Amino acid sequence: MKSQALVGSAISALLLSLVAVRASPPVSASSESKSALAVSTQAAATSAQPSDAELEGDSDTTPIRGANIGGVFLIEPFIKPSLFDQFLSRNKAEIPVDEWTFTAALGKAEAKRQLEEHWATFVTRDHLESMAESGINWIRIPIGYWAFNLTDGEPYVDGQVPYIERVLEWSRDIGLKVELDLHGAPGSQNGYDNSGRRGVPEWLHSRINVDRTLDALAKMTKMAVDWSDVVYGIQILNEPSRWKWEVKDIFAFYNEAYDLVRSIAPDVLFMIHDTFLGPKEWPTLVAPRWTQALMDTHIYQMFDNYMVTINETAHIDMVAKMAEDITKFDKSSIGVVVGEFSAATHDCTKYINGLGRGSRWEGTLEGIADHPLCPFDTCSCTGDYGSNPAEFSAHYKGFLRNYIDAQLAVYDQELAGWFFWNFRTEGAPEWDYILGVEQGWIPSFPRTAMPKLNESSAIVFEDAQTSHAATSEAGQAMRQSANSVLGIAFTLGMVAATTCYLLLSL
Repeated sequence: MKSQALVGSAISALLLSLVAVRASPPVSASSESKSALAVSTQAAATSAQPSDAELEGDSDTTPIRGANIGGVFLIEPFIKPSLFDQFLSRNKAEIPVDEWTFTAALGKAEAKRQLEEHWATFVTRDHLESMAESGINWIRIPIGYWAFNLTDGEPYVDGQVPYIERVLEWSRDIGLKVELDLHGAPGSQNGYDNSGRRGVPEWLHSRINVDRTLDALAKMTKMAVDWSDVVYGIQILNEPSRWKWEVKDIFAFYNEAYDLVRSIAPDVLFMIHDTFLGPKEWPTLVAPRWTQALMDTHIYQMFDNYMVTINETAHIDMVAKMAEDITKFDKSSIGVVVGEFSAATHDCTKYINGLGRGSRWEGTLEGIADHPLCPFDTCSCTGDYGSNPAEFSAHYKGFLRNYIDAQLAVYDQELAGWFFWNFRTEGAPEWDYILGVEQGWIPSFPRTAMPKLNESSAIVFEDAQTSHAATSEAGQAMRQSANSVLGIAFTLGMVAATTCYLLLSL
């Protein structure tokens, strides 16, 4: 009788504890303080997951420490030159310079084949895991509008969504938070190859373009809702250029986009770009009614004729000077995240100014420089300024580390955080986060991105409410059924094990 009572008590206690775990309330995220904006503005609405702080000492004051997954779902020549080098035997006028002309040159079928191989291989789970180990807790995923809104008259190809969702699945498993970034708009918002189409921008010249942009944004925001335990931020449009459009017209779009995003995702971070305005003018881009908003600014010291001529000490000093008004805005208005920066202080990188355009450094930049612009008597894109890090001197590597440290002293400690551009490249060392960490000129931080635990137990069983893998409904149903069986088996196994242990101990 005593053994039966003990066993009965043990089983009851175990079952009650399992019930209690399932009844635990979800952890909520503060929407009050700016510090909370740094990493968490949205509670996991569908599961009772412990916060990162409970797993690895992360807190709401931990800044965004991110890397861009650029050049994957919107290709750029400088990130993966080999995609474009296949055309170099053609006449100059026929060589593609962006994704629009890349797909047009290949035709739909071959472009789809090449790009699907690229989407499947250029970013892997191992890349994300490696970055998480070095302290990355966010990733920013640039996406072209054509992934969500493609018309018959355009050469682009779609099919990116399952590959994007695969990255989201990996991010969930690893514990990374994600910002989805609409990086290219119909007609091009800036005329740069990073919009998908280089040349004269036409974006705001047509209401049709604006409506298509909003449609793509709506679909991207719905993706954020479907993956609400992973996607914490939406950037409504990357780098709309104030040199091309009136600021008031860009602000009108921002307001319209805000209403759209909030109608779909009330709590997701709403992120806008500064349109290349100076920080003192940023208030003209922000509406007082906005909540959960961040300003995104991109800081480079090599796309400028003067900056490429200053010496290493001046580059490091320039970091603090450029940040003075940014930090003031961050403390007086919405928070600021540096959405793009790198270790580069020269423009020698292959195709960095656009395919076929040359460089300031060697005086070959089309329409800009007719003589070399660099801090030395002789300017050469070799050695420290070439594409092979094995040829970098110890002095130059030391400078790269000091330059990155100077930037992170501001972006990491005084602002909401940062995203390095880019996570990897094919041959641009100063733009390659993973390489920079390996080589030592980018510092590591303690890991704070950790896999979330499922609400039902310490063992991770995928919850049907938070499963958003790119599979069919039937596949999801099968997975849900399998998880239910696993959950029952786990519970019965625990009961049996406890019973046996108690019986043997009597």
